[in-house]
This record gives sequence, structure tokens and C-alpha cells, in this order.
Amino acid sequence: MAKWRWLKRLGRFWNETVGKVVPRLQVRRWADRSMDAAPVAEWAEGVASGRLTVADWEARMRAEIKKEALRQYIAGRGGLDKMTAKDFGSIGGVIGEQYKYLNKFAREIADGKLSEGQIRRRMEMYVNSTREAYERAAARAAKEAGEDEVRWVLDPGAEHCTGDPGCTELAALGWRKVADDPFKGHVPGDGKTPCKTSCRCHREWRRSKK
Repeated sequence: MAKWRWLKRLGRFWNETVGKVVPRLQVRRWADRSMDAAPVAEWAEGVASGRLTVADWEARMRAEIKKEALRQYIAGRGGLDKMTAKDFGSIGGVIGEQYKYLNKFAREIADGKLSEGQIRRRMEMYVNSTREAYERAAARAAKEAGEDEVRWVLDPGAEHCTGDPGCTELAALGWRKVADDPFKGHVPGDGKTPCKTSCRCHREWRRSKK
């Protein structure tokens, strides 16, 4: 098993087993796989068929969102030992926001307003929303590493929205100074673009050339 440690000055994991920096894109791919592993289809079928009560379904979803958001944040931050009280407060806010929406979602299911397909699709969006946790943590790690430029990156395997702003407009900005807040507070996964959480976008950081 590979042994990793965090290099704060680079904002990267270091694989001590092979003596190499782990690219952020690789960490992001592992984080995506973690989200994709959520038992969305099984639980959607269960609650739609009555095999799961709405209360049981909601409890499972709350636990999944909390677990995945923590996992995503820790991956972006550089490991559990790098977590501070501020970090736990930040992740708590992300989780709490999703819980509010989840309660409304559960009521709609209980009222019979949604099909199994609709339930599954929205569940996927809730799990995908934990991407925001990774992105907020990665931004803090990048700042600590002295990386002062950022760009919005489109996932090649996903559809991307347009709008004011949409993911395509945000990506078209290219590299910009972090201090200028080029994305106007938007974070991949926060649901504020037209595609909500479906685009699987991420951000990249770098140090500007002096």
C-alpha cells in the first residue's frame, strides 16, 4: 500500500512509496470514483417500490452526504491531520445546506410526486454536490501553497451548461488572479450554475510568473 504525505509548499500529495508527487487531477479522479460509488440506483428503487420507507431513505441519504462531503473535503485539504476547526466549520456548512434541500426532497417522495427515474437523478445531484467540499478545501490548500491564479476546467466526459454564468462561460475566462474573484463566488458543485451539480467541473491553481 502506498504511503502518502502532504507537501504544503506544493499543495500536493507525495507518494513516498514511489517518490513522486501525486497530480491533483489524479486525486480528483479518485474523488469522482468515490462519489460514483454511492448506491443511488439501489436506494432509488427501494424507496420508489416501498421496500424502503421514506424515513429510512432520508436517513441513508443524510449519512451518505455527510460521509462523502467529509471524504471530499479531506482529500482536497491534504489529509485528516491538516483539518482545522475552520475546516470542520466549512464542511459543516456545506452538509447543513444539503440537509435543508433533502428534507424537501423527502416530502416530495412521500407525496408521490416523483418517479423512480426522477428520484435517482436528483439523488445523483445530491451526491455530486459534495464536489463543492473538495473544491473549497483545495482552494485553501492552493492559497497556502502560494498559488495565486485559477481557472475553471470542464470535464471532457460531461455536458456543460451556458448561462449567466454557465460552466462554458466560466471556463472561457482562462487563467485569472484568485484575488479578482473571477468566478464571482461560484464553486463547482455548489448548484449555482444552470446545470446545478451535473457538469463535474473542477478548478486548477498555479503560481503566477513573476
